[in-house]
Amino acid sequence: MFYGLEPQMVYAAAAGVIGLILIVLLVYIVILNLHIRKLEAKYAFFMQDETGKSVETKLNEDVVKLHDLQGTLDMIHQTQKDILAVQSNCFRKIGFVKYNAFDNIGNNLSFAFTVLDGKNDGFCLSSVYGRSESRIFAKPIVEGKCLYGMSEEEKESLDNALKYSGNIHTVQKE
Repeated sequence: MFYGLEPQMVYAAAAGVIGLILIVLLVYIVILNLHIRKLEAKYAFFMQDETGKSVETKLNEDVVKLHDLQGTLDMIHQTQKDILAVQSNCFRKIGFVKYNAFDNIGNNLSFAFTVLDGKNDGFCLSSVYGRSESRIFAKPIVEGKCLYGMSEEEKESLDNALKYSGNIHTVQKE
């Protein structure tokens, strides 16, 4: 087969080549193990924070804290909804008009003052100032309408309160 070479010599040569390949592979494996140990040392150093804790432990702690914060955020949003529900019953719309009730009196000492809640219920308080006396009137407002006659200034004050843009908006949950 190999032109006059003895089979034992061919086997010996093949065994030598295979042995050489195995030695080269063994050296390569040792070199790879050294590189892996260096990488493991760098990885272990990198995965520790300044206190010596592993980053994985720190991340786990942070995830637990985030879950707790999510619960707190949900509670805050619910509290905000409750507060807004209560605020619809609180006075939050204001209308105010100053005027002269009589031609001979200046300085706009008379006024009409309207206060409404979120359902447009409230009252209109008006004061008519004169030289010898002043009078104060209060008129109830229900659903944005007065059940009694109103002066032009009182109507303007009511319109100002109805147009009041101090609306409260909820924070959107993401």
